[in-house]
Amino acid sequence: ALGQALETVDLVGTHSWAECVDRVRQYVADHPEVAVVRGRGWDQNDWADKAWPTSHALDGLTDKPIVLSRIDGHAVVCNQIALTQSGITAANRIDGGEILLAAGKPTGILVDNAETLLRIAEPSREEKIRYLLAAERWCVELGLTGVHDAGLPTGDIMLIDSLQRAGALRMPLYVMVAESPEALDHWLDRGPLETDWLSVRSFKFYSDGALGSRGALLRAPYHDRHDHFGLALRNTKYLKAATDRLAKAGWQMNTHAIGDSANHLIINLYREALSAPAAKKDLRWRVEHAQVVSPEDQILFGKGVVPSVQPTHATSDMDWAPDRLGPDRMPHAYAYRALREANGGWIPLGTDFPIEHPNPMYTILASTARRALDGHPAEGFQTENALTLAQTLKGMTADAARAAFQESDRGEIRIGNWADFTIFEVNLNEVTPMALPQTSPTQVWIHGARRK
Repeated sequence: ALGQALETVDLVGTHSWAECVDRVRQYVADHPEVAVVRGRGWDQNDWADKAWPTSHALDGLTDKPIVLSRIDGHAVVCNQIALTQSGITAANRIDGGEILLAAGKPTGILVDNAETLLRIAEPSREEKIRYLLAAERWCVELGLTGVHDAGLPTGDIMLIDSLQRAGALRMPLYVMVAESPEALDHWLDRGPLETDWLSVRSFKFYSDGALGSRGALLRAPYHDRHDHFGLALRNTKYLKAATDRLAKAGWQMNTHAIGDSANHLIINLYREALSAPAAKKDLRWRVEHAQVVSPEDQILFGKGVVPSVQPTHATSDMDWAPDRLGPDRMPHAYAYRALREANGGWIPLGTDFPIEHPNPMYTILASTARRALDGHPAEGFQTENALTLAQTLKGMTADAARAAFQESDRGEIRIGNWADFTIFEVNLNEVTPMALPQTSPTQVWIHGARRK
């Protein structure tokens, strides 16, 4: 997805729906060869008019399908051609998703599981290879020496494995399998895949949607939509069966949970399954994002349940999250220090790209200063949950390796570990917060080879 985003319409940072449409119009003119016009990055929360966009302004731009993903990936706006090709009408219903309507007709907005109704051509094998290599180049340039990919289908995993074995792709990857009944059957029968470059021993699940699109599952209604609690993307029975099965099989389970209701459910399902007599030991099940967690649930982390968080979510969401959550829940949102302490003094940190930027310097700024790229707020956002620089660096290195069962050979510079490291000409302890985004590495080494 990261490499694909480099070749599609960039809608990050737009200030209005009209600006998005202008960018799409220009892309259509510049790229007559594409079969599907794709884009990513719009966020109506950043616009003066915060209403959902509609397909109306897209419908006259091209006779090809247009699919534009929201910044969080949990909603898309499509033109009517995309809806028609997919057979999507007002009559469609799907659990865990919404098709927004106006005057009884689809507006073009599909939220969460409704996105799965789209029947649009997928990228070709050649395009996927190009995306992977482009993503690798960008990650190396930024100083990354390894990546956790949170949810890929089996075909893409095997493509990556073939490219790595051929020496074409040289980025170490910890890949979570995108869950489905078929994927569970396949991989639990096949067993894990482990090479020097690729580790596949975990599954990625979704319990709810995102806060920005009001899909995160909350225990009380949304502060700005009093009849709405969010969306459950998988039902409890399905998730319970999965936890029991994976605990017995010894696979890692990593579940997207943003709202306090989703986090409560997943934490307790994890604890129940991991404590069963038949469960394997030391499975390190992760709760991905853990954005809104009630105090009584925060203290349940640890003992095999790991919070896995992305600090830039806090600074990306801070201007509008209070509208969604209200004053009572905000103190328990993006509480990374509290989660780290509950987890026994360690917490893996990531970026959640392509939803957020993959630059680790942005992560350091958000984690330590709790400020956005433009410097606001000067005093920082809920700084009681800021991490120190040492804690942040550990979260991106040793803690990330531990969350992937790789602490024996990576995550720290020591004899016997892979020579994966990044060199800066400056001491990061001496860099002022707002100079971090302009700080870049001078050397990047991966598995003993200099890549930059």
